[in-house]
Amino acid sequence: MLEKILSNFAEDELRSFLPKPAIDFVTSLTDSVDNEEESEPYKNKLASLVASMCGAQFIFNDNFREKLIGRLKPNLFIDIFLKNSDISEQQITPYHYDTAIVWAKKNLQEFSNKLGMDEEYKVSTDSSNPVESIAYIEPKYPLYDYQQSISKSVFENFNAGDTRQLLHFPTGSGKTRTAINIAAEHLRENPSNLVLWLADREELCTQAFQEFQAAWHALGNRATTAYGFYSESDESLGGIDSGFIVAGLHKFLSIRKNDSRQLQLLYKTLLKHVTLVIFDEAHKSVAPEFKKVVEDFIGAEDFNALLLGLTATPGRSFSPDGLTEEDKELSNFFHGNKVSMKVSGYLSPIDYLVEQEYLAKAEFKSLRYDHSGILAYELSDSGGAQTMKALASNRERNQRILNTIKEECDAGASVIVFACTVDHAVGLAAALSLMGIKAASIDSKFDSIESRRMKIQQYKQGKLQVLTNFNVLTAGFDAPITSVAVIAKPMNSLVQYLQMAGRAMRGYRSGGNKHCKIYTVMDDIPQFKSINIGFSYWNKMWLEEEVK
Repeated sequence: MLEKILSNFAEDELRSFLPKPAIDFVTSLTDSVDNEEESEPYKNKLASLVASMCGAQFIFNDNFREKLIGRLKPNLFIDIFLKNSDISEQQITPYHYDTAIVWAKKNLQEFSNKLGMDEEYKVSTDSSNPVESIAYIEPKYPLYDYQQSISKSVFENFNAGDTRQLLHFPTGSGKTRTAINIAAEHLRENPSNLVLWLADREELCTQAFQEFQAAWHALGNRATTAYGFYSESDESLGGIDSGFIVAGLHKFLSIRKNDSRQLQLLYKTLLKHVTLVIFDEAHKSVAPEFKKVVEDFIGAEDFNALLLGLTATPGRSFSPDGLTEEDKELSNFFHGNKVSMKVSGYLSPIDYLVEQEYLAKAEFKSLRYDHSGILAYELSDSGGAQTMKALASNRERNQRILNTIKEECDAGASVIVFACTVDHAVGLAAALSLMGIKAASIDSKFDSIESRRMKIQQYKQGKLQVLTNFNVLTAGFDAPITSVAVIAKPMNSLVQYLQMAGRAMRGYRSGGNKHCKIYTVMDDIPQFKSINIGFSYWNKMWLEEEVK
């Protein structure tokens, strides 16, 4: 319905809805995305592009919504707002439009239903619903054998006196699910126990909150409470003395810096009750500000909580000269204790997980292009902002990326693209949409929280075939439908590369695919093309316990 309405807009009006980088990018590639001999008119493609990239704004943005309603033809207006009335098109007046605009603002969910976007609306507003901050759970949750073995090993180590451990799992193999199982077991041990789950992104927090609900249905031995304290949640810290808390690190950092006596008192009271801290993406735990939050709880005066870190990359950086001081700091922070997988007969657990179809078999492919259009001085900042801008605007490079994505989409793939910049991500999504591919960008510059959630839901449902992003979907994004990842930004971070590649590696037994493809654009900047190498790179600095 949205595309049908937008097709009545003029081209200039449609362009006015788009971010300027999208327009500029498409203009630079006009001859490659707009063929006059194509049967589909350019304006229809533009309407489809606006629907893909800006669909959420027509629900949540007052200006967009008013323009949309104001431009409805009388027949569409009747179909949407007056379907069961006897009114004719000739009887529609400006008063009807003004009334519809006021009604839509007060009834966003009903308006989204009329546009055929009811499911997307529900998902996009789900996390801001205060009811979701508290959930009473009843049973259903399985673990694979290797996950059960690692969970058992973690408890044996805690019981032996190891107060800090790092749980090391390959990307996509279920570290979140395993850790949630450990959290549930810890809560079963004592009704007074309180687990604090820390993460730095809304997606990671949401995943943990939902996973715990599912886990406690199967593993719980009593009613308990889950608290969401992240993103827009207004849940109070007061009165929490047991259960499960999912907290955004940035929220806790703001509390530490707040002068409010009440907030400080609530925070200090919470310190006395937390018995287990679980830090998701634990390679970030020694970042100075995050480390302060963790140390508040594991070094509390009245009680020292246990600490469990989760990561697919048990190090902070990659260096050809060997382990860095940051790597050593991370190891020391967890007392050198790492629990990981080792399967007899396999050089790497990755091989076992792929063979058993827990992970998809990855085919790593290099995307090469003509570098002659990029001047040496443009790359002189070693992968910094200047380099990213030069690569993002290179026509040959972009055409190679677009052609590759189109080939994969034509074959039925669902694709995640990691772009050089926010503007690059927006531009690629715009170009792909004009090529007839349902694509959208996810970013923090042009997206609202609601529009980001809506686009992600549309992708998971198959309504979008491609999601482009810049540093948004590297962690905490779980979409088993993804079968192709395109790493279109230069990488000198092994940690980030593994996270990006892992977005496409959810295996068939876990609801994903048997095979996947990882495309890496070759920019003569260090690349990492083997997950196996990445999994074992930092092992030498840990007193590793390998679980078979």
